[in-house]
Amino acid sequence: MKIFNIFLISSLLLGTSAMALSGNIDKPLVLKGTSVGQYAKPGAPVEISYSSEHVAVGDVTNVDINLTSSATTGTMKVKVKVDKDLNEITTIDKHFSFDLSEEKEYPLHLEVSADEDGLYYVRVMVTIKGKGMRSFAVPVYVGNGTLRKNKVNIEKMKSGENITVFSAEETIIK
Repeated sequence: MKIFNIFLISSLLLGTSAMALSGNIDKPLVLKGTSVGQYAKPGAPVEISYSSEHVAVGDVTNVDINLTSSATTGTMKVKVKVDKDLNEITTIDKHFSFDLSEEKEYPLHLEVSADEDGLYYVRVMVTIKGKGMRSFAVPVYVGNGTLRKNKVNIEKMKSGENITVFSAEETIIK
């Protein structure tokens, strides 16, 4: 009887821990990021702040992007591109513009979903005539959100230096 009780308790604990470690996302985690206050190369005077929800495969995630600019005159042209594996739920113009003013905040809202786990990006390119351009990438995590990378062979040389080995193919044209 003791063995049965131990087996029953261990089975229940194992089942509970397996459910806790499963890939289901009950409540979306909101990921936030900003470029405000960070060093940026010369370009258009535009900053970005964004939030996106980390959701399960097939669920819709809200991507909220706020562009801010210290420029108060002219036109800010914006191009938006999403990764090919992201499904756009809301349709927005891919090329649009804002007339700059004292308001300084220009919001964008997208809803996207994906059919596979992974890390995807919404890319935003901003151009202000006479001031330059700047591009941003907003991450969208779906499911486990891992970035798919090829395995790279790293070898250590006798000197202690690490080298990366890639396969190569040579073609000689005569």
